[in-house]
Amino acid sequence: MGLALGLLAVMAGLLAASDVAAQAVREGLALCGGSVIPALFPFLVVSRLFVATGSAAALGRLLAPLTRRMLGISGPGGTAVLLGLLGGYPVGAQTAGELVRTGAISRQEGQRLLLFCNNCGPAFALGVAGVGCFGSLRAGVWLWLIHVSAAVLTALLTRHTSSPEGRTSPSAPQALGSAFPGAVRGAGEGMLHVCGFVVFFLVLTRLLTALTGLEHPFPLGLLELTGGILRLSGTRGDFVLAAALMGWGGVCVHCQTAAVLEGSGLHMRGYLPAKAAQAVLSAALAVPISRWVR
Repeated sequence: MGLALGLLAVMAGLLAASDVAAQAVREGLALCGGSVIPALFPFLVVSRLFVATGSAAALGRLLAPLTRRMLGISGPGGTAVLLGLLGGYPVGAQTAGELVRTGAISRQEGQRLLLFCNNCGPAFALGVAGVGCFGSLRAGVWLWLIHVSAAVLTALLTRHTSSPEGRTSPSAPQALGSAFPGAVRGAGEGMLHVCGFVVFFLVLTRLLTALTGLEHPFPLGLLELTGGILRLSGTRGDFVLAAALMGWGGVCVHCQTAAVLEGSGLHMRGYLPAKAAQAVLSAALAVPISRWVR
């Protein structure tokens, strides 16, 4: 009953502020075409190619000595962490899901990877958070380093919850020519999911602002990361808040993550508490650094 009433309230809001919703859809589509797709689509394609062609396994052999000793994950698992840190949300989760689907890693390891492999990329940290909010590339660099550090700490705190061994029989690597069409098709389908959530959550946050007057970046950022970050004013406190919001990622990102994990056998039950913990760790790391960012 509560869900039904909530959905009716959303529909009533859409009717009451239909012009706001329509404008938010237009802005969301422009955001997807101008920023989200150019930044994310190539990484989604390349991450799929990494797994399908066996490149994740090859790179994993190089990473294995470090990742096993430091993080307690296999070499291919280290590839998911690396791609997630470079490509941004939800590349890390997609890579982990693909590694499980192809048998390169076990479902148990894939489940643990989700706790720390799905992260904000440097393009967002430096461009949107650093320059866009704080007017400082240095602030963006610090925010990304804090983000990476919090992800590594999360990995260390969960080091003994799974073993990097026990993978299933891996699929045979595909040639680049045969893997490429599937990678582009899969990435295109993933982008439809991502852009759908981006547009919907932009509409939702605009409705909340229009109907309730809510403007504070924290609750809005909990729902949708970019909108919350861009509402920050650039103070020391806002630097700490930005680090926390980036560690959390936003409900919009979590929905994108759930979408790219469909069919992998991985679930979101441990993911959300881990992102909350990463947000707390990020804020704690940001407090002593905040005095040096401006």
